[in-house]
Amino acid sequence: MSDSAPDLGEVRLFLEEICGELCRMDHVARDGVAAETIVVRREVSLGRTGAFADLHVAPAGGAPYFVEVKWGYSGRELIERLARKYDRNPDSEARRLLLVSDLVDDPQWPATLARLRERLSPDLAIEAWGEYALLGRIRAGFALELGGLTGGSLRLIRDAVMRAEWQTAFGEAADERMMPTLLWHFSPWTLARLRRERGLGPDDIMRPGTCRDIVVVIADLCAFSSYVRDTRDDALVRLALTSFYSQARQAVLDAGGMMDKFVGDEVIGVFGYPDARHGDAEAALACARRLVDIGESVSDHWQRRIDRMQDANGVHIGIAMGDLNLMRLRAFSSRHYGFIGEAINMAARLMAAAGPSEIVVSNRYHQALGDEAASRFAETPPIDAKNVGRIKAWKFAT
Repeated sequence: MSDSAPDLGEVRLFLEEICGELCRMDHVARDGVAAETIVVRREVSLGRTGAFADLHVAPAGGAPYFVEVKWGYSGRELIERLARKYDRNPDSEARRLLLVSDLVDDPQWPATLARLRERLSPDLAIEAWGEYALLGRIRAGFALELGGLTGGSLRLIRDAVMRAEWQTAFGEAADERMMPTLLWHFSPWTLARLRRERGLGPDDIMRPGTCRDIVVVIADLCAFSSYVRDTRDDALVRLALTSFYSQARQAVLDAGGMMDKFVGDEVIGVFGYPDARHGDAEAALACARRLVDIGESVSDHWQRRIDRMQDANGVHIGIAMGDLNLMRLRAFSSRHYGFIGEAINMAARLMAAAGPSEIVVSNRYHQALGDEAASRFAETPPIDAKNVGRIKAWKFAT
């Protein structure tokens, strides 16, 4: 890293995202599979308290594997952190751990790797990328020649990834005026599907008006005010929120939803826009379950950095279904939009009734689920919701 290196916490978040894309590109090129069939999840629970994989990659037709971004750690820290997660294999189908670390290019790496192999499950083969390998893959994938991972080069990578996603969605000749807006709200795979199945171009997707049968997922961090109150380092608050924002947005997009907005520590995603599809309800539930893992991971990392034990962790989640209105947020703006409607208010009230890591949903949404998914919910007493009324609700049973 150069003398202009940015904050390490933000670098790690960025590299998690970029490494997920590089893994996806590897499988597309090597295995000939469609990019959208490769499932890349961030902050995946490993089934024990406080243990989360940075990424879990499941290529279509292939064995899943883990990716860990351990940038800026000492050899001892790296070994202890990975041993806590992978001293036994948390996924019986996984056979590989991809480690991304700046230590890989250090002369002492062979000794560090030998110690690491002694501590990790023998079921997991270790592949390692250092800065040199990362830059080579970025050069091959995005045609970027970089001298190192500085703040300026990371911004160049971000721009290159966005343009690659835009080309995936609409082709090389597409007008880029709507690129930042659409790639904030949708995944490139969703945009490509809308172009392929409905013939929609960049200017056709965001259309103000009434939208029917939209599923709304709202999640917020438990005890957020308490965490902030007990955190003396403002940079830690910013990093925790950036982690939540980054990972939550990706969970919404990867599940096929539309990222609506963040409000403080609250994320709002919608499913069924611009077209309602079979499976929207199940996709929203899959997203909510991902948000549970993400919330618990963010809380766990935050709690490890402060003195006072917090009374709650994770997220509260509410899901409702109904009609929404898509609004322009500025007159004649083609780039700034937001939803309003009772389904958002109802989802927010259900979220408030949910406990830590709980998912509480409306009756209409519950009825939209298939039998298998619906059977995993238990009916709750009616919820008295301010400005909404008494809601017939259901709680997801893990």
